[in-house]
Formats: sequence, structure tokens, C-alpha cells
Amino acid sequence: MIEDQNDLLDSRIKLHDRHRFEIKLDIDLDASAKSSYEVETYFFIPRALNVGPHNYGKEKFYNASQRYIRWRTPKISLGKLCDPALSTSPLNRVREDLGRVLSGAGDAGLADKICDELRLLGCIIRGEIRDYVKVFAEGLATYNRAVPAAQRKLFVGEGLENFLGDLKALEAALSSLKAEISDPAVPLKVRETMAFFDEYVSLILEEYLTSLVEALRAAPGAKERFGDIEKGVLAIVTAQNRYRQAMRYPSVLVPGSSNETIIYRRGVLKKFMSGVLYLKAEFSEWESLTQVFFGLAAGGAMLFAVLVTLFFQRRYAMDSMPFVLAVVVSYIFKDRIKDWLKLLFSKSLTRWISDRKIDILDSSSGGASIGLLKEAVTFIPGRDVPPDISRLRRIDNITSVDEEGKPERVLKYKKEILLYPEVIIKRHERRRDLNDIMRFNIRDLVEQADDAEVDYPYVDPADGQVRSAACSRVYHMNMVLKYTYFNRAEKVSLYYERIRIVLNKEGIVRLEEVKAA
Repeated sequence: MIEDQNDLLDSRIKLHDRHRFEIKLDIDLDASAKSSYEVETYFFIPRALNVGPHNYGKEKFYNASQRYIRWRTPKISLGKLCDPALSTSPLNRVREDLGRVLSGAGDAGLADKICDELRLLGCIIRGEIRDYVKVFAEGLATYNRAVPAAQRKLFVGEGLENFLGDLKALEAALSSLKAEISDPAVPLKVRETMAFFDEYVSLILEEYLTSLVEALRAAPGAKERFGDIEKGVLAIVTAQNRYRQAMRYPSVLVPGSSNETIIYRRGVLKKFMSGVLYLKAEFSEWESLTQVFFGLAAGGAMLFAVLVTLFFQRRYAMDSMPFVLAVVVSYIFKDRIKDWLKLLFSKSLTRWISDRKIDILDSSSGGASIGLLKEAVTFIPGRDVPPDISRLRRIDNITSVDEEGKPERVLKYKKEILLYPEVIIKRHERRRDLNDIMRFNIRDLVEQADDAEVDYPYVDPADGQVRSAACSRVYHMNMVLKYTYFNRAEKVSLYYERIRIVLNKEGIVRLEEVKAA
């Protein structure tokens, strides 16, 4: 995973699977009246892949991308989640609302509120455990015998003890909550949501704590110091599968079987829990002025055909051969003119108008609009690439003629995100900052790539025999991203990223970050 940090924007680019990579943009909410963010992405696609405006239009690009806009998971430590004095803790809010339900409160929306808080609690627990384990794994790596004692991260020991204590306290609190929710007076929807939550937390504990056990065992220098902690963590991990089996949850690991159920179930539970964070993206029916200009292109082409027809009609009879030829030729040129004008408008107008406009709606607040997202994509000539982008693209060229050996087409994708902080702050106390996630599928880009392996003949210097070696054939698609943040129409922040995506016929081989000099 490749990360870059900025005060207001934090981007992460990672491989999602063999054909998709993901760009995740964390957006910190600014308290000003309006905050806007602009991301320009330039794809430098090798011409050898035969991808261009003739066979890769806007529709293909947008079909290859998946868009998710969601609230960023609130940050509440595991210890604070169980603190009765913390009013923002979802655990405390569930207990408070549950008390009202058990007291006979007939509020119709109370059950939905409890379910949302349980789902939010599940997201927070996952995020905290994941982040803790990541920090500890990095710290434990410094306890390798090859690392001098002075360079070891000493916080790991105390942190692990606190972490283990917080986990035990959380388990006890959740066990108590589960007992309360099992009361028949609690609505069925709440009890079913609790069952999903319980199964999900068990899977989270098993998954991430298994990684922590691996990190503890991979650090021989830490074995003696953290032996008791490893036993405590191991006890929690090994209890989870037995617990899910006892509760008759579907996500039970059975050694020797295909275990497709546990992976499928984990995905279902994750989507259910994280759904509380997702915002609704509603595409505008009238997406932009693009269709108007495309209509003008068609009208201009039709005007040409009509004028040609009228011109020859005055000179030749309608049933004469010259008139028929003139009509056929005008029809041919009409289609070409329409396509040429559409391409011209597409290239020239992308800087001012968008292909798509997406309203960002907060479904938890009655569908209120909290922002707007606009997107535009087009191929541009190399001469139109801005100098700052060209400089980053050429930063790793070895010689001045490098570019002639790797000709490329440039695809520009631009998106603008406009947020309404006042609306968000008015409606939300914990969910404010956003994640803008785009997954992009490169399958269509490598459709015409050569085979992933090629035989390369060579003479073995040991015996002079001609042999053949299997060599990998890859393509380099470079990507330059430009992030800009505006506040009250003033440019506040700007930074860049350069990523090399190594591809072959079968998909993505790896991602590489290219640092600016």
C-alpha cells in the first residue's frame, strides 16, 4: 500500500485484487462555509496496449470504476468505549436507548437508532483493533536480534498490556450487553442486529489477533518479555471459533473443507456493519451541459447535410445520379462531422463542465444533501499535459530520448468534491470526516496486451548450448495525481503523487511509488 500525507487530504493507493487498484482519499472536514477538493489524475497508457479514444470512451472508463463515499470511522479508543462517562460512545448510547425500550417506551424509531449504534460500534471496534495490531506489529519488528537494543520501540510492552486489558474489559461489557438485548421485550430487529454484531466482533478478534500472535512469534527478541501477553492473546483467538460454533453462527472454520462459508459470511457481515457509514450517491438526471453540446454537434452535422442536399437539388433533378451521389456523400460526411465535433467538445469542454454530477446525500438525516461531486474524463494530446505533470512523469527518465522508446496516450480524469460543513456539523457529532474511495478495473486496458511470458533464447556460457529462458513481459502505466484543496475559493493546499502500475496480460503485477527528486 502506498500512502501520502497532507494536513487536509490523506491518500492511500493499494492493490485490491489482480485486476483492480483502489485510491482512498481521507478528507478532513473544514469548518468554513464551503470546502472544495479537486483531484486530477493523469493516466499515461502505453500505446502498445492500443487503448485510445477510438475504443475506450467515457462509458468504458466509468463502467470500470466503482465509487464509494462514506463517513470515516470515528476514532474512540477501546478503553474509552467502555467508559460510562463518555456520551459519544455507541456502547453507552445503546445501553441508554435499551433502557428506554425495556421501560416501555413506544418510540417507533428507537429500534432503528439502537441498530445503527450497534453497527457503528462494530466499525469502531474493527478500526481500533486493526490500528492497534498494525502499530504493535511494526514495533515488535524492532525486537529482532539484528536490531540494536537502543533502537527498539520500548512502548510496545506497556502498550500490549494495556491493549490486552482493554480487550478483556470490552469482552465483558459486550457479554453484559448481549444478555440485556436477549430480553423478549427487545424488538426482534435489535436482537437480530446484535447477533450479527456478535458474530462480526468474534471474526474481527480472530482475524487481527491471529496477526498479532504471528508478529509476537516472529520477534525472537521479544519472546521472553511478552510471553504472558502472547498466552493471553492466544487464549482469546482460540476461543472464537469454538464460541461461534456454540452460538450456531454460520462462520465456523472446518479444517480440511473448502470453508467458503466463513469468507462469504465475513463479507456479508462487513457490508452490513459498514453500511451505517456509507452515504448515498445520487446521479443527477441532467448530468451536465455535455449532452447539450453533443446535441449541437449532431445538429451542426445535420445542417451540413441539409445545405448540401438543397445546393444540389437546385442544380440536378432528384432522380438524377449526381443528386443521389451528393446525398450519399453528405450523409457520410455528416457522421464524420458529428463524431469530430463530439470529440472536439469532449476535449475542449472538460476543463469547464463535467460528465457526471453526483449529489452526496446523508440517508441518516432524511436524505439531506451534504455535498456534490463532479467528474470528467477525456484523452488529451501530450502537448496539453500541464508542465508540472510532465515534469513528474519524466522525473525517472534516464536519458533525454527515453520518451521516444515508450510512447503513451494520456487519459485525464478530474473530480471535484464540494462539501457543506455547516450542514454536516449541524446533523452529526461523531461522523464528519469523509472517505472517497474509487476502485478501478484495468481489465479492458490489457485486453490487447501480449502474452505474460515470452521465451528468450540465449547461449549458455558454461557449455555453449542454446537454451531458452521464460521471461515476463510487462507494461508500465504511470499515474500522476494532483490534489488541490480550496477554501472560500482560495487555493490552500496542493500536493502530488506519482505511481507506476506494472501490468501484464493477466492483470496488475505490482504498484510502485516514484518519489519526486
